[in-house]
Amino acid sequence: GRRSRSKPTYPGELDNTVAGGLPADLTPLDNLIKECAEEASIPETLARQAIPVGVISYVYEEAGGVKPDQQLCWDLALPDGFVPENADGEIDSFALLPVTEVMAIVRDTTEFKFNCALVLIDFFLRHGLIGPDDTDYAALCHGLRQGRP
Repeated sequence: GRRSRSKPTYPGELDNTVAGGLPADLTPLDNLIKECAEEASIPETLARQAIPVGVISYVYEEAGGVKPDQQLCWDLALPDGFVPENADGEIDSFALLPVTEVMAIVRDTTEFKFNCALVLIDFFLRHGLIGPDDTDYAALCHGLRQGRP
Protein backbone atom coordinates (compact mmCIF):
# COMPACT_ATOMS: atom_id res chain seq x y z
CA GLY A 1 0.00 0.00 0.00
CA ARG A 2 1.06 3.58 -0.64
CA ARG A 3 0.28 5.83 2.33
CA SER A 4 -2.06 8.72 1.80
CA ARG A 5 -0.25 11.94 0.92
CA SER A 6 -2.39 13.69 3.55
CA LYS A 7 -1.01 11.55 6.41
CA PRO A 8 1.07 13.63 8.82
CA THR A 9 3.71 10.88 9.12
CA TYR A 10 5.51 9.33 6.16
CA PRO A 11 3.07 10.65 3.54
CA GLY A 12 3.22 8.89 0.17
CA GLU A 13 5.63 6.18 1.34
CA LEU A 14 5.08 2.49 0.76
CA ASP A 15 3.61 0.67 3.76
CA ASN A 16 2.61 -2.79 4.93
CA THR A 17 -0.69 -4.03 3.54
CA VAL A 18 -2.04 -3.88 7.11
CA ALA A 19 -0.47 -2.29 10.18
CA GLY A 20 -1.36 -0.29 13.22
CA GLY A 21 -0.58 0.43 16.82
CA LEU A 22 -1.82 -2.00 19.45
CA PRO A 23 -4.43 -0.36 21.72
CA ALA A 24 -4.31 -1.36 25.39
CA ASP A 25 -7.88 -2.70 25.27
CA LEU A 26 -7.41 -5.12 22.35
CA THR A 27 -5.60 -8.42 22.01
CA PRO A 28 -3.10 -8.65 19.14
CA LEU A 29 -5.51 -10.88 17.18
CA ASP A 30 -8.48 -8.55 17.76
CA ASN A 31 -6.35 -5.61 16.64
CA LEU A 32 -5.22 -7.51 13.54
CA ILE A 33 -8.85 -8.20 12.62
CA LYS A 34 -9.76 -4.52 13.17
CA GLU A 35 -6.80 -3.23 11.14
CA CYS A 36 -7.42 -5.73 8.31
CA ALA A 37 -10.97 -4.39 7.96
CA GLU A 38 -9.98 -0.71 8.19
CA GLU A 39 -6.87 -0.71 6.05
CA ALA A 40 -7.54 -3.32 3.38
CA SER A 41 -11.19 -4.47 3.69
CA ILE A 42 -10.00 -7.97 4.57
CA PRO A 43 -12.96 -9.83 6.08
CA GLU A 44 -12.67 -11.28 9.59
CA THR A 45 -12.89 -14.88 8.38
CA LEU A 46 -9.82 -14.32 6.21
CA ALA A 47 -7.97 -12.20 8.80
CA ARG A 48 -8.32 -15.04 11.32
CA GLN A 49 -6.18 -17.19 8.99
CA ALA A 50 -3.14 -14.97 9.63
CA ILE A 51 -0.23 -16.79 11.22
CA PRO A 52 1.83 -15.00 13.90
CA VAL A 53 5.49 -15.30 12.86
CA GLY A 54 7.43 -13.25 15.41
CA VAL A 55 8.38 -9.86 16.73
CA ILE A 56 10.86 -7.35 15.34
CA SER A 57 12.53 -5.11 17.93
CA TYR A 58 14.29 -1.89 17.02
CA VAL A 59 15.23 1.55 18.28
CA TYR A 60 14.93 4.71 16.22
CA GLU A 61 15.67 8.37 16.64
CA GLU A 62 12.90 10.95 16.44
CA ALA A 63 12.58 14.62 17.34
CA GLY A 64 12.04 13.94 21.05
CA GLY A 65 14.90 11.46 21.39
CA VAL A 66 15.38 7.74 20.97
CA LYS A 67 12.33 5.47 20.90
CA PRO A 68 12.38 1.70 21.37
CA ASP A 69 9.65 -0.09 19.43
CA GLN A 70 8.54 -3.49 18.27
CA GLN A 71 6.31 -4.95 15.59
CA LEU A 72 4.30 -8.13 15.87
CA CYS A 73 4.50 -9.81 12.48
CA TRP A 74 1.88 -11.99 10.82
CA ASP A 75 1.77 -13.79 7.48
CA LEU A 76 -1.52 -13.92 5.61
CA ALA A 77 -1.85 -15.50 2.18
CA LEU A 78 -4.55 -13.66 0.28
CA PRO A 79 -6.61 -15.65 -2.21
CA ASP A 80 -5.96 -15.22 -5.93
CA GLY A 81 -7.98 -12.32 -7.21
CA PHE A 82 -8.39 -10.64 -3.82
CA VAL A 83 -7.92 -6.89 -4.19
CA PRO A 84 -7.40 -4.90 -0.97
CA GLU A 85 -9.48 -1.75 -0.65
CA ASN A 86 -8.71 0.91 1.91
CA ALA A 87 -11.63 1.79 4.19
CA ASP A 88 -10.11 4.39 6.54
CA GLY A 89 -8.45 6.82 4.10
CA GLU A 90 -4.90 6.06 5.26
CA ILE A 91 -3.83 4.36 2.01
CA ASP A 92 -4.01 5.97 -1.43
CA SER A 93 -3.54 2.78 -3.44
CA PHE A 94 -2.43 -0.85 -3.39
CA ALA A 95 -0.19 -2.56 -5.94
CA LEU A 96 0.69 -6.21 -6.41
CA LEU A 97 4.42 -6.46 -7.15
CA PRO A 98 6.71 -9.43 -7.80
CA VAL A 99 8.81 -10.22 -4.73
CA THR A 100 12.01 -9.54 -6.68
CA GLU A 101 10.79 -5.99 -7.34
CA VAL A 102 9.87 -5.50 -3.67
CA MET A 103 13.33 -6.74 -2.67
CA ALA A 104 14.96 -4.26 -5.06
CA ILE A 105 12.87 -1.38 -3.71
CA VAL A 106 13.86 -2.28 -0.13
CA ARG A 107 17.53 -2.72 -1.08
CA ASP A 108 17.96 0.28 -3.40
CA THR A 109 15.55 2.99 -2.22
CA THR A 110 13.86 4.53 0.80
CA GLU A 111 10.35 4.26 -0.70
CA PHE A 112 9.13 1.96 2.08
CA LYS A 113 8.44 3.44 5.49
CA PHE A 114 11.56 2.42 7.44
CA ASN A 115 9.88 -0.04 9.81
CA CYS A 116 7.94 -1.63 6.95
CA ALA A 117 11.25 -2.40 5.27
CA LEU A 118 12.22 -4.29 8.44
CA VAL A 119 9.06 -6.42 8.22
CA LEU A 120 9.85 -7.19 4.59
CA ILE A 121 13.47 -8.10 5.35
CA ASP A 122 12.18 -10.46 8.04
CA PHE A 123 9.86 -12.03 5.43
CA PHE A 124 12.73 -12.40 2.95
CA LEU A 125 14.86 -14.15 5.59
CA ARG A 126 12.09 -16.46 6.81
CA HIS A 127 11.20 -17.53 3.27
CA GLY A 128 14.78 -18.13 2.13
CA LEU A 129 14.87 -15.20 -0.29
CA ILE A 130 17.92 -13.97 1.62
CA GLY A 131 19.95 -16.96 2.73
CA PRO A 132 23.03 -17.83 4.78
CA ASP A 133 25.29 -17.38 1.75
CA ASP A 134 24.36 -13.69 1.52
CA THR A 135 27.16 -11.62 3.06
CA ASP A 136 24.65 -9.59 5.13
CA TYR A 137 22.60 -12.56 6.36
CA ALA A 138 23.85 -12.71 9.97
CA ALA A 139 23.83 -8.93 10.38
CA LEU A 140 20.25 -8.74 9.11
CA CYS A 141 19.10 -11.56 11.40
CA HIS A 142 20.71 -9.95 14.45
CA GLY A 143 19.61 -6.43 13.49
CA LEU A 144 15.93 -7.39 13.48
CA ARG A 145 16.08 -8.51 17.09
CA GLN A 146 17.98 -5.88 19.03
CA GLY A 147 16.52 -6.83 22.37
CA ARG A 148 13.17 -6.16 23.91
CA PRO A 149 12.34 -2.44 23.89
